[in-house]
Amino acid sequence: MTRSDRAFGGPREIPQSPTVAPLLETSGLSYAVDGKTILEGVSLTVRRGELLGVIGPNGAGKTTLLRLISGLLPPTAGAVRLAGRNIETMSPRQRALLATFMSQESSQPFAFTVMEILLMGRYPHRGRFEGDTVEDREAARRILAYVGLPGFEDRRFGELSGGERQLALFGKSLVQDTELIVLDEPSSSLDIRHQDRIFSMAQELARESRAVVTSVHNLDVAAQYCSRLLLLEKGRAAADGKPRDVLTPEILDRVYGIRTLVSPNAVTGSIAVTVVPARAATGGARIHLIGGAGSAVNLTRELYRLGYRLSGGIAHEHDSDEKLWKSLGVPYVSVGAFSRITDDDVRAAARAVEEADLAILCSFPVGTGNVGNLKLAGLAKRVVVLQTGTGDTPRAFFAPEGKALFDELCRRATLMSYEQLLASLPLASGIAGDGT
Repeated sequence: MTRSDRAFGGPREIPQSPTVAPLLETSGLSYAVDGKTILEGVSLTVRRGELLGVIGPNGAGKTTLLRLISGLLPPTAGAVRLAGRNIETMSPRQRALLATFMSQESSQPFAFTVMEILLMGRYPHRGRFEGDTVEDREAARRILAYVGLPGFEDRRFGELSGGERQLALFGKSLVQDTELIVLDEPSSSLDIRHQDRIFSMAQELARESRAVVTSVHNLDVAAQYCSRLLLLEKGRAAADGKPRDVLTPEILDRVYGIRTLVSPNAVTGSIAVTVVPARAATGGARIHLIGGAGSAVNLTRELYRLGYRLSGGIAHEHDSDEKLWKSLGVPYVSVGAFSRITDDDVRAAARAVEEADLAILCSFPVGTGNVGNLKLAGLAKRVVVLQTGTGDTPRAFFAPEGKALFDELCRRATLMSYEQLLASLPLASGIAGDGT
């Protein structure tokens, strides 16, 4: 294989079997400075084909871990093995042939051009007295086009924007052409378009049977792009596994010291992590939500964020409304999936709706199984019927009883769009006495 072939050529055909020796291994990895322990006892393995995201609060030890596995810091205890060899026994050039490190610090004290920056990444492939070749420059140009900076060869690095510097440094890592690529917060200065670009490229690198280890602050990004996550807490490994196993409220709430809501991202199929804001101790009307088929999810989130005291209607197990209410601690009555809501269920939920200042009936299909929620709405002091909006589940009726109950409810209810309802909420403290 020639040097030009190695300069980010085609996909590498390396077996993706768990029986293949890991590319990177750490055992009991620790680091301390001035008597302060920054990282303690971290053991992990990374195989070719993995995109490992390192997450955790500020000061958790993410950058320290990445510098240790790249050989830029000597561990206080423990060991790093790269391709089966202890990294401390390797020369800088030997390490650079196997691993590259991209720092989140993009300052450069000298007026290098972008081409000169990228060609620095080719040094481990050159002999002691060998200069840049035509192949090296062609490889650098290909990489610049790949990262979205075509024609930037002669631009001064110090004149670039923060995002352009990030992309140029990422290009330098790629032109180094290593099996292990270590990225320290690679999208910190990038807009969302370039953020998607850089993490999509990281996924491509992993698919080429390389291994990518990157620190990520944005948990949604980590869930969407990474095949595996390592969560650090005060220098220790708090969790390690697939995103769905690491990004849970039980784990995140404890490590980050906040309250989170974890839900499926309907667009990407990954996980969305939402920080639940601290709520006011008092104030806000008591609002009862009657939904189904996920129709109350968006409204629940918005009203919870605004600090209203919420209760839910009767929800079937595994329904999106039920999952959200359970996660937020909103009281509701649960019935089995696909089971019929009985009169006993309505009586069990009656107190919550009767004590509410306002009941809101969301848009959902009504059949024999959930017609009881319309009976429940009829017990409320005041009802708002939400009109079906764009993207909402259509309101349809599959039982004559349901249509009759809905028509009767509408005769005394207020019909509002989602936007009209939200616009009226600042006046909610007086909503119970508003009979309009």
